Amino acid sequence: MRQTFFIRYLVRLMLPLLIPLLLLGSFAILITQNYIKKEINTSNGKMLEQTKSTIESIFQVSDPIYFTLNLNSRLISSLKLILRGPSIQPTDSDNYATFMNLLNPPANIKPAVHSIYIYLFNERGKFLASNEGLTSLDQYYDTSWFHVLSRIPSETNLFIENRDVRRFGTQDTSLVTVFRKFSSPGSSKPEGYIIMNLKKDAIARMLNEQLYFPHQSLFLLQQDGRKVASSTAEQIEEDAIAIKESSEGSSAFTISAADKAYIVTSIRSEIYGITYVSATPQRYFYQLPIKLGYLTAGLLLISFILGVMLVYYLSKRNYRSIITIIRTIENGERGLPIPALPERVTDEYSYIMQRTVKRFVEQRYLQVQLSEKKYKLKAMEMMALQSNINPHFLANTLRTIFWKSMDLTGGHNAVSGMIDHLSEVVQYSISDADKTVSLKEEIFHTNHYIQILNARYKDKFQFTWDYEESLLEINVMKMLFQPLIENAIYHGIKESNRFGYIKVRMRLIGELLHIVIIDTGMGMKKDRLVQVRMGLLREESGGHIGIYNTYKRLQLTHSDLFTFEIDSKYGWGTVIRIQLPVIQTELPDPN
Repeated sequence: MRQTFFIRYLVRLMLPLLIPLLLLGSFAILITQNYIKKEINTSNGKMLEQTKSTIESIFQVSDPIYFTLNLNSRLISSLKLILRGPSIQPTDSDNYATFMNLLNPPANIKPAVHSIYIYLFNERGKFLASNEGLTSLDQYYDTSWFHVLSRIPSETNLFIENRDVRRFGTQDTSLVTVFRKFSSPGSSKPEGYIIMNLKKDAIARMLNEQLYFPHQSLFLLQQDGRKVASSTAEQIEEDAIAIKESSEGSSAFTISAADKAYIVTSIRSEIYGITYVSATPQRYFYQLPIKLGYLTAGLLLISFILGVMLVYYLSKRNYRSIITIIRTIENGERGLPIPALPERVTDEYSYIMQRTVKRFVEQRYLQVQLSEKKYKLKAMEMMALQSNINPHFLANTLRTIFWKSMDLTGGHNAVSGMIDHLSEVVQYSISDADKTVSLKEEIFHTNHYIQILNARYKDKFQFTWDYEESLLEINVMKMLFQPLIENAIYHGIKESNRFGYIKVRMRLIGELLHIVIIDTGMGMKKDRLVQVRMGLLREESGGHIGIYNTYKRLQLTHSDLFTFEIDSKYGWGTVIRIQLPVIQTELPDPN
């Protein structure tokens, strides 16, 4: 039994402790991973947009030359004479100066620009080079660009190629060369190329300046997957190709390349056909979730060890307490001495022990109280019977006074009339209060009450009924109208300084009896109307006892099958709308 008690305690205590901790740790890791991934994609997207803007600002250096040649046929004609003729003619010297003014400033001002050439197809191999002027392939040190022209597809207007050039026997210079076709205005046939040479190391430095995270890499890839430039000097061509293949159709994803997992984000430049790719080793971003996992596991282990120790202590203590309680109950039932009570209540078991012993002590006292309660119930029953006698005595007394007034005056008079009406009302109210009556009977006895009010408030109000004769056999709750009419008089007509009208309208619509009670008294202000409505829901009369009692009696009679609505406007009057299910008059059994 003791082992079972320990295991049960262990399960009840440890599960509520460990499960929330495990769920909290798991959710923390999951939320952190999703947040980190979202932040990485957002940061990389912003970085790539900035990188794209920076790199393309360098590519756009050749735009003035390109648009000048495409929009000025006179300059192209002059360029043909310069490049295809044996020498520069005096008439072309101004145009030659214009071309050099277009070529030299970008090459000298922009650190990333190595040189810019303008080549127009000619048999002499002549072209214009920045800071060199007119030169030819057999005289200039850089000629490898010319051999690239034959590899450029005819439908391609912009082509990028990586090259190495050497001048004066020095170390090779790595270039990113951008070939751009141009043609005469109105012609689709290309006339030549604008060749812009960019320093590859300068582009790499620009890419390095854009990096956000450690060990992050940036790549510029062409459509065929060839690397244009990167932010690192490592030879990771294969990785770049893998990234390019994975980036098709997606801008943010995770890939594996060269046994490494990368978080990759990419955007594409439609103008230059270049894809900007950011690749960051995944392990640098998930160190925090891993630490959270270790922390969760450690907390689970510590919690489990502490929980086992606590459960062992509690189960041992509680087991002893339960055994003591069982012995106490058994001794009490057998009439044996009861063990000593704890001096003070320290836990639920000591409380149970005190209550158990107290139960045996108070048992005889409860038996005495039970006898006293039976006596009080008898007394209350007698009082209830006495309270039923008083209304009947009042009704009989009123009837006696009525006949006495008739005898004294020698006939019917106003006083005897009021006494007659009052006795009818009292007799009607105390006879079978729980039963339903026909609408005809209810209207008949309500008219007695209206006659009393007419005598008391003469020329103060006018009362009218509005119903069809076919409704008179419908059964309704007894004393339905009297409290509501009394409420209209005392809270509406009486408070008004003008002549008032009270109207009760009844209609049968489907299986529901619609009753509307209208008075033109003072009405209620909005706050008072809200108070009365809330009083019905909270079972508070709020000063309108007639309305409240009628509502509660309807609730007891019809349960939730009726509706009771009150509308009022201060200075205009009050309307009470009631919908009741039809209760047909029960016909007597012919047998």
